[in-house]
Amino acid sequence: MGRNDSVPGMMRLMLASILLVPTPGTPAQAFDLPVDEMAAQFVASNMVSTFYHELGHAMIDVLGLPVLGREEDAADTLSTLLIHSVWEEDSAVAMVYDTANAFLMYAAEAETTGAEIAYWGEHSLDMQRYYNLVCLFYGANPDERGDIARELELPEDRAERCPEEFLLAEESWGRLLADLAPGPRSKGLRMMDADPDDPLVALIAEEVTALNQVYGFPVWIDVRVEPCGEANAFYDPWESTITMCTEYAEDLLRIWLINK
Repeated sequence: MGRNDSVPGMMRLMLASILLVPTPGTPAQAFDLPVDEMAAQFVASNMVSTFYHELGHAMIDVLGLPVLGREEDAADTLSTLLIHSVWEEDSAVAMVYDTANAFLMYAAEAETTGAEIAYWGEHSLDMQRYYNLVCLFYGANPDERGDIARELELPEDRAERCPEEFLLAEESWGRLLADLAPGPRSKGLRMMDADPDDPLVALIAEEVTALNQVYGFPVWIDVRVEPCGEANAFYDPWESTITMCTEYAEDLLRIWLINK
């Protein structure tokens, strides 16, 4: 699987680094990759889509963008747009299935365990995020993605509106992205304290390199992959830093394994 060749400088094999299984004798990593390729792909897809989400928060902050509505929804929208525009079709479809299934698995787990539903939270509920992702991705190419909408059970009433929803999202974010070509004075994303032998670091570093070829920012946005005490990923506006927690990768593998 690869990136969309219509996006300059963005062609490469998808997630190749994270699918490399450490050989015996390799020093222990912060996150041990599963040998099962589908499990590794699931973790990688969700790490990348979540990284795009956090990049949305970073862009809103450093570019001083006005947000009409919830910022979390705007960041979800950017993530879907990048999946659609950056990756070749097979890769994009795989990433959407993996990300949608993660929302579905977490929602099912919450229902099974009787966990409190965070109606008060800043994020939309997992099932809302599921349908929004599927709708926007389907709406970007309804002629070719009808099977995806049916397999992921997007209701017909919502599907009818998805092409318009995508056009609105593309007009809003797309206009901004078109003006972010890197220039001689622009900054970008940069990996911090990165261990090149860590597969998770390599995965995100590959995204950083690829995105820096297309987008420039007025300030540096630092990116870290490290343990942080919780299954999370977040953007810190005070430090202009995106942090991808290794515990989040561990939890993605956990939710995959219990749903095999």
